[in-house]
Amino acid sequence: MKYTLRVRITLIFVVGFFLVSLLFYAFERLQNEQYTDKIRTNQLNAINWLVSLYNKASLPENWDEYFKNFDLAYVRDIELRNNLLSEAKSISSNETPLGIAEMIEYEGEPFLKLKNQGVVILLRSTQQSPKNTLLLAYALSVALIGGFCISFYGSLSPLRRLRADIKRFANGELDAMCNISVPKGEDEIEQVAYEFNKATCKIKDLLISRQLFLRTIMHELKTPIGKGRIMAEMLSETNQKERLISVFERLNMLINEFGKIEQLISKSYTLNLSDYRFSLVLEQVRDLLMLDDFSKHVFIKGEADPLLKVDFQLFSLAIKNLLDNAIKYSAEHKAILEIYDDMLCIKNPGKELEYPIEHYMQAFVRGKGQKTSGMGLGLYIIDSICAMHKYSLKYKYIDGFHCFYVIFHEHK
Repeated sequence: MKYTLRVRITLIFVVGFFLVSLLFYAFERLQNEQYTDKIRTNQLNAINWLVSLYNKASLPENWDEYFKNFDLAYVRDIELRNNLLSEAKSISSNETPLGIAEMIEYEGEPFLKLKNQGVVILLRSTQQSPKNTLLLAYALSVALIGGFCISFYGSLSPLRRLRADIKRFANGELDAMCNISVPKGEDEIEQVAYEFNKATCKIKDLLISRQLFLRTIMHELKTPIGKGRIMAEMLSETNQKERLISVFERLNMLINEFGKIEQLISKSYTLNLSDYRFSLVLEQVRDLLMLDDFSKHVFIKGEADPLLKVDFQLFSLAIKNLLDNAIKYSAEHKAILEIYDDMLCIKNPGKELEYPIEHYMQAFVRGKGQKTSGMGLGLYIIDSICAMHKYSLKYKYIDGFHCFYVIFHEHK
C-alpha cells in the first residue's frame, strides 16, 4: 500500500507522540515509586527515632518540630481525617512501646497512622510531589511535537502548489502560471517552487519566440508561393501551367502541414472531433498525396467503410503520412491499404528493420543509410495523432512486408 507524504509525516508524529507518552508514563511510574519509598523511609525513621527517645525517657517537647524534621505534618483537615480512618488501605503495621504505628495509603498517597489507646495521630508528608513538574515537561514536549507537526504541514503547502503548477505545466497552461507571483521564500521547497516558476516563464518565452519564428517563416514563404501561383496562371502553355500550379499547391499544402506539426510537437493542438466515414477521409488523403495515379501506387483491399470520430484534417494527415512512407520506402513504390471495421492495415514490401519499431517512432530518428530526405518525424507524428484519438498504432513484419495497423479502440 502506498502512502502520501502527508500521511507518512502524520504517522511519524503519531508514533513520536506515542513513544514520548510511553516514556513519560514509565518515568512517572519510576518517580512515583521513588517518591513513595522516600516518604515511607521518613515515616519509618520518625517512628524508630521516636521509640529510641521514648526508651531514653526523652520525648520531644514540640511534636510539630519533631515530625517536621522528617518532612511530616499533622493532618488537620477533618474530612480528610475521616476518609483516612474509614477508607485508607493498610500497607504495614508495627507494635511499638508508643502504640501501633501503621503505614496507610489513600488515593495513591502514603500516610502514617499512630494509635495509642483512644488517641489517633495522622501524619502526611510535606515533600513536594514531582508529578506537577513531570506533567509540565510532558505538556511542553507535546506542544513541541505539535509545533513541529504544524510547521511540517506548513512546509508542505508550497509542495502542493508546486504539484498543481507541474500539472498545469503538463497541460500547457504556461500563461496562467507566469501570471502568478511566487515568493522566493527561505524554505527549500518554496525555493524549488520559485525556481520552477521562473524556469516555466523562460520556457514560455522560448516557445513564444519559436512559434513566432516558425510562423514568420511560413508567412514569408506563402508570399512568394502566392506570387508564383499568380504567374503560373498567366502562362499560356497548358501542361507547364498545370504542372507549376500543382507544385505551388503542393508547397502551400506542405506549409499548412508544417503548421499542424508545429502545434502537435508543442502540444498546443486542440482536436476538432466529428463523425466521418473512412471513405471521406481517404478522398482527402488522395488530395494530400497528389499522386499522378493514386490507384497505381495504392492497392485498396476490403469493402468496409467504418464510421470514425476523428479530427478530419489531422487524421487524414496521419493516414497520408503512413501511405507516403509505405510508397517511399517500397522498392516498387507501391503500398497496400486493407480496410476493416475495427482497423486499417497499410503494407509495403521491404527489408526487415535494423532496430525495434520504438526506435523509429522517436522524434528526429531515421534509419541509417536511407536516401530519402526528411527530419525523421513521420512515425513520431503518426503515433502522436493516433494517441490523441485514443487509437493504437501497431507494427509487424510478416513474410517480407512491413505492416502498420491503426486499431480503432481506446487504450486499455
